Amino acid sequence: MIITRNWLHEWINLSQISTDELCKTLNKIGLEVAAVTPYRSVKNCVVGLVREKKCHPDAEKLNVCIVDIGNTESLQIVCGAKNVQEGQLVAVALVGCRLPNGLEIQEAQLRGVKSCGMICSSSELGYPKTNDGIMILEGISPALGTPLSQIEQFQDDAIEVELTPNRGDCLSIYGIARDLGAVYNTKINLPSEVTEDSSQIGIGRVLNLNIKGSIDSSLVYKAMRMQELKEDTVMDLRLAIAGISAENILERYLAYTTHSTGVILRAYGTDALEKDKTGKITFTIKKEANALDSIWSKERLSYIGISQESFSKPKNDELVIIEASYANPTQIASNGARNIKEADDALFRSLRGSEPNLDFGINYLSFTLNKTSKTGILTGTQRAVKERAIRQISVNFDDMYSIIGAKIAKNEIITILNNLCFNASFKPDQNALIAEIPPFRHDVENIQDICEEIVRMVGIDNIASKPLQFTETTRVNAISENFEKKKFYRYKAVAAGFFESVHYIFGDKAKQMLYGFECLDEKFEIINPITSELNTLRTTCALNLAQAVSGNIKAGRSGACLFELGKIFDSKRNERVVIAFIASGKSEKSSPVNHGKSAEFDFALFSQKIATVLGDFEIIKAHPANRFYSPYEYGEIIIEGKKAGYIARVGVENEYDLGRTYICEVDFEALPHGRKKAATYSKLPNVSRDLSLLVPKELPYTKVAQCLNNNAPKELKTFYPIDIYEDSSLGDNNSLTITFVFEPEEKTFTEQEISGLLEQILKTLYSELKISVR
Repeated sequence: MIITRNWLHEWINLSQISTDELCKTLNKIGLEVAAVTPYRSVKNCVVGLVREKKCHPDAEKLNVCIVDIGNTESLQIVCGAKNVQEGQLVAVALVGCRLPNGLEIQEAQLRGVKSCGMICSSSELGYPKTNDGIMILEGISPALGTPLSQIEQFQDDAIEVELTPNRGDCLSIYGIARDLGAVYNTKINLPSEVTEDSSQIGIGRVLNLNIKGSIDSSLVYKAMRMQELKEDTVMDLRLAIAGISAENILERYLAYTTHSTGVILRAYGTDALEKDKTGKITFTIKKEANALDSIWSKERLSYIGISQESFSKPKNDELVIIEASYANPTQIASNGARNIKEADDALFRSLRGSEPNLDFGINYLSFTLNKTSKTGILTGTQRAVKERAIRQISVNFDDMYSIIGAKIAKNEIITILNNLCFNASFKPDQNALIAEIPPFRHDVENIQDICEEIVRMVGIDNIASKPLQFTETTRVNAISENFEKKKFYRYKAVAAGFFESVHYIFGDKAKQMLYGFECLDEKFEIINPITSELNTLRTTCALNLAQAVSGNIKAGRSGACLFELGKIFDSKRNERVVIAFIASGKSEKSSPVNHGKSAEFDFALFSQKIATVLGDFEIIKAHPANRFYSPYEYGEIIIEGKKAGYIARVGVENEYDLGRTYICEVDFEALPHGRKKAATYSKLPNVSRDLSLLVPKELPYTKVAQCLNNNAPKELKTFYPIDIYEDSSLGDNNSLTITFVFEPEEKTFTEQEISGLLEQILKTLYSELKISVR
């Protein structure tokens, strides 16, 4: 949000306040100043009047102008601007004037004609560009020969204010002046009410509103005849400083009013709109299937507060309809307003909350036009205003003191809130106050917000610090246990060779949808995302990690191993904590040990690396629910008999410019953590035996493992597969070799005892799964 000091001074008296002090005040009340740009006129530049203009005798694109600079003195100046005309007030750089670009004006012969000065454009004088050609001084009436350095409007300071998304009420000069008025305890200079011309016909003769059903927006319409709109140099200069461009003079007046008041204004040309036999236009206002309010004539003219169709904008129309609108920011944000391709600058204001006092904007536009132009403003207005309930907050003073950390006089609190238009009053019997939230403060909802307003005005530096109080209490609780658990797994991940990667909990919904990930339901979407690429809550860490590892590989690394411990969300916005890992490229650095040829990660290497962090787990073959993962290398992770996450190869490696890449994401709550329990163990040596079994091809190993775990003798300490052999001679079976490890308790096993244990295992496998020894 860019403002200028002079522009702000029209709303609040700043004559005794320096720009530096003003910026400090803005910072103090939470309106952070990002930059200050001073604009000052150069010396030896004066106001002149073009008395005469003739074509250059030897150059088609040049004109010879006689310019009156007062005191009966006239200068002959050769000018190449297309827009120079007789009778114009212009800025003239005299001989000896040094322009901001370093050019010094001198007498010169231009194609044989003497030129004694220069008629300047705004950019040549160090101001932003306001038009194509020279700057014409309109809307001001200085005496000829007056130095521009003595004209207040050309000595200004541009102040860029960085606003947080919740402060839509300060997206206007009026909004910022309103906050400054509260802190300076000064009244705001509001424009006077414009008296209607009773000789004009009423707007009801030309416009009718047809409201279909219930709408969430508010609209006020005014009609005017475009008799003679005049340019205004100060307005154009301020808009240029604010970085606002407009197609024509009417659009500039509307943009100036919107930036001044915060009210969103649009203009509709009547020539292109359908009329009835009496010449009356009907605007139909309705809610569309996407739940957005829109305006129709024969075709859709606009989405309220979002966009306007180009054919409905005025061109050379004699009669123009002006619309002031307010759209509920929550309603348009939750109904996909960002998906409207034709959305214009109004959407930015609407999403953050524009000024809801529509009559204020209409009156300011009329007031501004009447100062400079001749317009036939029709009497009356047409309205479709949605009544909104008054929001109130009851605040207990003791609760407020506790939050603020200081006791502030009750009268001071009431004064502050009333200065901020909260209409606050005492509730003496309850040691409390009740405050009505002004309609333009969409961000205020609870006692914490009220306290923030008070602290802004009092100043955080003016609240006395209090010493910390240390009390000895038990520090072990669920929060500390969770902290220790996170630290434990972080340390293990780092020890295993993973680097931690930290990301926002936000994600790109388009990418989530592209790869088929779960997305938030529309009603749970973020209303005001910080950027278009971070416009939803993420439902996986996979996309963030893939982007991060891709950046590492592109930076020249042969391999990268990253992990993240963070939050993800489901479609209903329920959150959970996961720990995710990703590995790509070479599994280790090149060294003499591997002869400079380190192996790439594969499923087995990655699984082993994950096991060093998570401990023992099982992998069950499964099929991914989206295309981000490879369907050929994907499995579910089972920890203590429960599904805890997945491990897979990335199926879209080419889209991230990656080689073989593996990823794992595990529910952090499923990971074991706690005190280690000591268990007895045998001092006698373990005994291991290998058995080669004939296992049906379609039988998964998990079934074999489950059978052994449920029925194995107590002497069996562990077992694990070591080989699988396929051959046509085996028919529908594979040969699976399993190592069985037995642990004696009291004495060393004899061969007969070992054979008995193996026989018991074989009988169990055959009876349960028809598995026999090979």
